[in-house]
Amino acid sequence: MAATERKPGGLRLALAAACGVLGVAGAPAHATEVSTGALVYAEPGRVKAFELLADGTHEFASGNIGTFRLVFDALTGASANGAVPAKNAQTFTSPSGGSGYTTAAGETPLDTTFKDTRFAGSGGLTFPWGRLTKATVGAYGSFESDYTSLGINGALSRDLFQRNTTITVRGSHFADSVSPMGGAPVPFAEMPAPTPGEHDDKAALEDDGEGSSESKGVTDLGVGLTQVLTRRTLLALNYTGTNVTGYQTDPYKILSVVDGTTGDPVAGTGTPEMFRYESRPDKRSKHVAAAELIQNLGRDIMTLSYRWYEDDWGIKSRTTEVTYRLNFQPTRYVQPNLRWYHQGAADFYRRYLVQGQALPEFASADYRLGEMDAVSVGMKYGTKLKSGNDLTMRLEYYKQTGNHAPNDAIGNLRDLDLYPTVDAWIANVGLTFGKQ
Repeated sequence: MAATERKPGGLRLALAAACGVLGVAGAPAHATEVSTGALVYAEPGRVKAFELLADGTHEFASGNIGTFRLVFDALTGASANGAVPAKNAQTFTSPSGGSGYTTAAGETPLDTTFKDTRFAGSGGLTFPWGRLTKATVGAYGSFESDYTSLGINGALSRDLFQRNTTITVRGSHFADSVSPMGGAPVPFAEMPAPTPGEHDDKAALEDDGEGSSESKGVTDLGVGLTQVLTRRTLLALNYTGTNVTGYQTDPYKILSVVDGTTGDPVAGTGTPEMFRYESRPDKRSKHVAAAELIQNLGRDIMTLSYRWYEDDWGIKSRTTEVTYRLNFQPTRYVQPNLRWYHQGAADFYRRYLVQGQALPEFASADYRLGEMDAVSVGMKYGTKLKSGNDLTMRLEYYKQTGNHAPNDAIGNLRDLDLYPTVDAWIANVGLTFGKQ
C-alpha cells in the first residue's frame, strides 16, 4: 500500500528499478515507441509481488513529445507488523478487526493478511519553448483499496554552451487520501482483541463504509545539471527537496509493550499481550542529492552513481551503484550491476515500548526506519530481435541486514533476533517496440 507504506523497502526499490529498466529512450521524429514489461518480486516466506508495466512515447510533427505510463501490481504474503518476537506464541488482530493471526514462539511477527492491488497511470507532454528550451507538464494518479494519490508535475530545461550543458528545474505536488482498513487508529492506542463476525474480511468492511480517512500532501522541487565532459563522458547532477505534511503514520504497524526486566510482552486489556499502534510526525522534510557518471569505453559502457539522502526525522542514507554494459555483439549485451546501501535510524525508531515508562511523542518499530545495510547484485541481458524490437531480461538478488541483537535489549529479548535478515529475488522481462 503506497500511502501506508506496507511495501517493504526492497520491493519499492525493485519496482522503481523495473520502471527504469523499461524506460523509453529518445524516439525518432514522428515515431511511436512502447515498452512493456512484467516483474516478479519474492521475499522467501514473506511478500510476493507481480507487476505489469507499459510505457509509451510519441513525437508529433510539431516537435511536441507525449508520454504515458500504466502500471498494475498485486501483492500478497506476510509483512512484519513491528512487534518483537517472544518465547511464546503471540496472537494479533487483523487490520479489519474481524479476525486474528498467530505467530509461533521465537518467530518475527508477520501480518499474514497482507494483500493489495494498485492501478496507476501518468501522462505528460514536452514541447519546445524557443530554440534551446523545453517545457514539460504532466499528471499522475494511483488507486488502491485504502489509498489514492493524485499529482501534477512540470519541468523546464535549457541547453547551454553549444548544447554541452543542460539545466533543468522541476516541481510536483501530490494530494494523497489514506483510508485504512478499520479506520486510522489513535496513536499509541492499545490493539483490541479480534471481534469475529463484525468484519470478517476486507469486502465486508468496504461494504459497510466504515473507517476514517486522512490526507497527506507532498511537494517536490528539484534542479538538475547534465554536462558533457568529453566525447565519451557524461556527468549528471541532481538535487530534490521534498516537503510532506499530513498523515504519515502507518496504521498497520504496532509496537510491543514489554516487561522492563524480563523483556516479555505484558498483558493487555482482553488480550494475552499488549500492543500499541505506532505514531509518526505529521511533517517531514527530505533532501536528496545524486551524481551519475557515464563513461563510454569504446565498445562497453560503465556507469557510476552515488545518492545522498537526509531528512528531519533523523534518517541518513547513502547509496553507491556501479553497472557495466558489455556489448559482446552489435545487437546483444549483458549488464551486471552492484549496489550498496546504508541507512541510519530515525530519531523515534525503537524496537519496543517498556511497561511503566512514559510514552514518547513519536515511536515506530517499522524496520524500514531502523539502521540497516543492503546489497543487491544483478544481471541484465538485452538483445534486438529479428523484428527490430528490443528484448530485455533481468535477475537480481537483494539482501538487507540490521542490528540483530541491540546492546540495550532487555532480558529474554537478548536471545531473539530483533532485526532478521530480509532477502529477495527480482526477475523481470521487457519488450520495447516502435514504428515510424
